[in-house]
Amino acid sequence: MTDRTDGIRALLDEQEQAWRSGDAEAFSRSATPDIVFTNVVGLFSIGRDPFEAQHRHIFSTFYRGSTMRQVVERISCVRPDVAIVNTRTEVTGYGTLPRAIVAHEDMLITRLQQVLVQGDDGWRVAAFHNVVVHPNAAAAAPPSADGRPS
Repeated sequence: MTDRTDGIRALLDEQEQAWRSGDAEAFSRSATPDIVFTNVVGLFSIGRDPFEAQHRHIFSTFYRGSTMRQVVERISCVRPDVAIVNTRTEVTGYGTLPRAIVAHEDMLITRLQQVLVQGDDGWRVAAFHNVVVHPNAAAAAPPSADGRPS
């Protein structure tokens, strides 16, 4: 599993570097041609072109000059060539955010789930689903095993 997760962690590092550079093309390089994308405000698209276009937009506006760090919370290899990667992202150094995006003082925190598929050319992102962690919900305890609030 280490070889598999090493490749996945390298992909996450490449995403962070591309974000830091504001390079939408590099950020989208690991996307499959038919990536399914849901962003933090619920916009939905299918395909690398709209995925790249959305990142070009945010890198040239409110995320210009920002840094994104991904903290791996779980990597689930559901098959040898399919992994579900859950990260907690921390974005800093952003400009004025759209009203629908609520940050934690000077840091935007999101939960990002990516479904990765492995081919001859390495790991690729087939699905990218990102949600903002609202400051009021961040401290809430998760439900217990029976689904009731703890």
